[in-house]
Amino acid sequence: MGPMRKVLWFAGYVWALPVTILGLMLAMLFTRLESVDEEGILHFVVLPGGPLDWYMRRFHIAAFTIGAVVTYSGADGPRQIRLVRHERAHVMQTLVLGPLFLPLYGLASLWQLARGGHPYRDNWFEVRARAAEVPGYRTLRLVR
Repeated sequence: MGPMRKVLWFAGYVWALPVTILGLMLAMLFTRLESVDEEGILHFVVLPGGPLDWYMRRFHIAAFTIGAVVTYSGADGPRQIRLVRHERAHVMQTLVLGPLFLPLYGLASLWQLARGGHPYRDNWFEVRARAAEVPGYRTLRLVR
């Protein structure tokens, strides 16, 4: 990672810090730390039998991201490349939008609901994260 990219990552982490703290608070209650990747993303796995485990199983949630904290429903989650790419896209969205990410995500869901769409599946942030599951996908594109 080049020096400019490191500065941008650091700035993104500082901008997203309030959201990441929220993710860490939730993670400390109901999960265990699985790993920290080279970009500083924290990967947690839900503790079995707890309320978060029940919630994620009940609503078929494989993983979710709050800031730079990714929480997986199962121990194999951090080893599922497609899932990791999807959640990393949400981390990148948060690094760009910072504390605005959570309300904008909610508004995107409400917008889809008002249009007759699905609030999760058609949410712009989810559409972009699904696109990021494909190898070689770039979230930032240069416009000439």
